[in-house]
Amino acid sequence: MENSTRISLLISQALGLYRIRINALLSQNQIDLTSEMCAVLRLIWKKEGQKQKDLADQLYKDKGSITKIIDNLEKRELVTRISDIEDARNKKIMLTDSGREMEKIVLPLLDTFLDRITESIDQKELEISRRVLSQLIEKLS
Repeated sequence: MENSTRISLLISQALGLYRIRINALLSQNQIDLTSEMCAVLRLIWKKEGQKQKDLADQLYKDKGSITKIIDNLEKRELVTRISDIEDARNKKIMLTDSGREMEKIVLPLLDTFLDRITESIDQKELEISRRVLSQLIEKLS
């Protein structure tokens, strides 16, 4: 690969391949989710009761995209929307029992996959990559 390859292209390629591999992994394990649904679920598993807008902001998704993802998670009975007591226009996203059970299935699969793809990369290089990507995100925000 040339040194002149734009970092934007590398990021796009890495994200595309990441989604393809995660979707294949989920499919191989008969899990009816997409990589994007998993990204949303990861945030909810980490902190339940977040508003749709907060989830969209964390993932840099527009309102329509995040609504579609949450609709699909709701159809799969993994999450439910409840009205925010402070502002009924806002909906908090809560896990169902099935959503909590899905965490026990999906997280080990994803964590093993992610560990495997980074295991041969030097930890110092991974840390530099994290810092560079964080700086890019900050500059783009």
